[in-house]
This record gives sequence, C-alpha cells and structure tokens, in this order.
Amino acid sequence: VVAGGFGVGKTTFVGAVSEINPLRTEAVMTSASAGIDDLTHTGGKTTTTVAMDFGRITLDQDLILYLFGTPGQDRFWFMWDDLVRGAIGAVVLVD
Repeated sequence: VVAGGFGVGKTTFVGAVSEINPLRTEAVMTSASAGIDDLTHTGGKTTTTVAMDFGRITLDQDLILYLFGTPGQDRFWFMWDDLVRGAIGAVVLVD
C-alpha cells in the first residue's frame, strides 16, 4: 500500500517504480472538494485520484509486489479499508 496525504506524490511514486504502465483513476478536480480538502499546498494540481493507483514490481521470479496507491482526499478515505485488506507492508509518503 502506498499511502499519504493529498498531493504528496503517491500517483507519481507508483508510476515511477512500477514495471508496468500503472492503472490510474485520476479525475479532474471539481468543486466537490471545496471546504473539505486542504488545497493550500497543491500548487497547480488539476487532477486527483478517485479510487486507487495500481502498479507492480517483480522482485524475484516467485516474488511479485503489487502496489496499491490510496486516494489522498479526505472524502475518499472510506476506501482505505478495502485497499489495505491483506497488505503486508506500506510506504507512507509525506511532503
């Protein structure tokens, strides 16, 4: 699981380390986040992850690491329970 707050680089991280083209669920940011999410430090960010990012790293022939990037906006935190179920580790990104 790749976790962290809004705008810290989870999608970028998954895309940079994945050996496959990552599955991304980015959508254009809308006014739905106004008053809910802190957009102060996001600069020119125009999209946000609305479900998850998915990537893969093969560490050995019999050892494959699947990456699940969590959404960072508070309004999507209800998805965390499903994304972390069965996880054996986490990368926490902060900025």
